[in-house]
Amino acid sequence: MPNDATGAREYVKRVQADITEEARRRRASNPTLMVQEQEINQAWTRSAPSAAAVGRDAVSPAEVTEHVAHLLGCVDDLSLIHVDAPVGKRRGVRQVKGAIRLLTRWYLRYLANQISAFNHFLVDFLRSAEQRIARLEGDARAAEIMGEFVDPVPEADPVLGRAVADQLSECEGPVAVLSCGSGQIVSALVEAGVTAHGVDDSVDAVSDGVDEGLDLRAAAPLDHLSRIADGSLSGVVLTRFVERRGPVELTTLIDEALRCVAPSGRIVVAVADLGARSGPEAELLRGLGLSPQTWAHLLGKRGCVVEESELTGARVTTLVTARPQ
Repeated sequence: MPNDATGAREYVKRVQADITEEARRRRASNPTLMVQEQEINQAWTRSAPSAAAVGRDAVSPAEVTEHVAHLLGCVDDLSLIHVDAPVGKRRGVRQVKGAIRLLTRWYLRYLANQISAFNHFLVDFLRSAEQRIARLEGDARAAEIMGEFVDPVPEADPVLGRAVADQLSECEGPVAVLSCGSGQIVSALVEAGVTAHGVDDSVDAVSDGVDEGLDLRAAAPLDHLSRIADGSLSGVVLTRFVERRGPVELTTLIDEALRCVAPSGRIVVAVADLGARSGPEAELLRGLGLSPQTWAHLLGKRGCVVEESELTGARVTTLVTARPQ
């Protein structure tokens, strides 16, 4: 083998050429290899990313969706296992391979049926996972749209703060307010002698209340609730952020709140009536949030004793209070 760099490169090229020629010769002498190579190339072409996306930093959501659907289709096509292996065209070898295929077909078919059944359920799972991811991506996009085109949910007014404090004034344990904003409800609870903290996913929203000495925390409200131990809260206040969530997430939130609240505790829901929405807000928020009456219905279905109180506030006019049984 040459010692200099130029000679080494020439040597590598000759070896690569020899390998390529030997591979071509073997493919030409064995039709089965040619067929298998074509099948591999076709499979790669089907599953490779589209040419439009190659070399680009950004891919549109539509292209991603199309590509994922294409890949799932390929997986579905390849999920069925075939037991009839090719026997080739060479005389003699073809007959031997054909006889072996006949003798082993029953065994291979038994294995293939089990693998195909497993693949079938695996493909169904992948499709279900893809649909769930698509829904999550859609929810994330909806949140971006709301943040851009819809005004934030207003802060609680003094009437609402006092009404919530009256409902929870007998609580001896801690109370969590989700989401708290600048802490109007938390402040009313503290003035009533209740140990309370608030959670909001906006750092800017809680900053003023923190400066005033309130226990306000920047975190995702549902994530915060999921980390609280069973029965460790005397009360949970659900307000503001729940007006921008869908029914599935809200039913999960109800279950989490019931888990966190002690048997003697209470859940208070302070939301505006959906009928008060109008114009662009009504259209953009369609399908998000629940009316006070629907909250009362869902909490009642969870076995709570529910009470609805009428308020004279500017925005929230009905307060829903639930006591677990």
